[in-house]
Amino acid sequence: MTDTTSETTSAGAPEADLPPLTAPENISVGLRGFDTEDHAHAFGNLIATYVRTLSRYFDLSTLDGITVAFDYTQALLDLDRGYDTKYKLAPSEGIAFGIAMTPAVMREGKIKSHMLFNASVLLPLEDEKHELHQQALHMLAHECGHVEVTERYNAAFPGVLLQSNSPNAHAHFRSDITKACWDEYAVTWICAPFGRQPTEDYEETFLTALTKTRSRANDLIKAYRLHADIEQITAEVYGAYGELMKFACYHLGNMTGLGLTLKDLPKTEAALEGHWFEPFFEKLGDACTDLAANYGKWKDQSAFEIIGDLADEIVAEGGVIISDHREDGGFYVEIPFTPEAMPDA
Repeated sequence: MTDTTSETTSAGAPEADLPPLTAPENISVGLRGFDTEDHAHAFGNLIATYVRTLSRYFDLSTLDGITVAFDYTQALLDLDRGYDTKYKLAPSEGIAFGIAMTPAVMREGKIKSHMLFNASVLLPLEDEKHELHQQALHMLAHECGHVEVTERYNAAFPGVLLQSNSPNAHAHFRSDITKACWDEYAVTWICAPFGRQPTEDYEETFLTALTKTRSRANDLIKAYRLHADIEQITAEVYGAYGELMKFACYHLGNMTGLGLTLKDLPKTEAALEGHWFEPFFEKLGDACTDLAANYGKWKDQSAFEIIGDLADEIVAEGGVIISDHREDGGFYVEIPFTPEAMPDA
């Protein structure tokens, strides 16, 4: 098993009728766990070539580098993020399993983005006739989208990403949900035309979350009645409903990018009709559409806070009510007794 790093340099001027290249002149690609060094180098050059081409359509000026690893979980843990943090990167689990990630990193005082991939899902790029080639291409484009979206936010609000702390846990929950929702909406919106269209995948994931989230949150509240850890239950319930909102935003962003409406997606339309989440799906779509209309030109964060407000509304409807009125900067949590969230006798 071979670990290596390839570095490639762009050559030649872009064709006059194409957008300019935006990727750094030197693209560092780390390859982990490949069978031979030759294979690793060849694949690293291939990925760099694809990314350089995609940089005509995404702003990749702040790309830190790329890691393609068969030991993807360990590669996430090993990434040097450039600042002190106790948070450990890990693949998402549950309704959807993570196979790629583009976290922000700090390099010489500047925010950049590093793309990491599970190697197995990118290998189809080696063969344009492979049945999963277009799916792999879309995944690569998706992570390129994250580089651009992170830079647009950082340029509008310097000193926020990786450099500011939330005043309390509630503000942290809101911030995490807001960032995840906007990021995934924006990325699926701008990368929709590239490779295989993942509409069915996003729809299936969202509908699964739509079906399971309320009962999952109720089960968490039932467990809270026994363990009585208020910090734990608050984090868990915001996590559950935040995940539903994030999956909704994957779906909504892809719909926007492809010009689809609910009329084009009868399964989604039917599932939402009369569902408690229906009005929130519409409000979430409106909030993200407004943010997209001012993409990269936001004057303040008020439009982003609308997503955080929706998170509070959703969590409150699910039985966890937050109020930020403590003199010490903390917050109160009220969890009324409801039949749906009482422990089984």
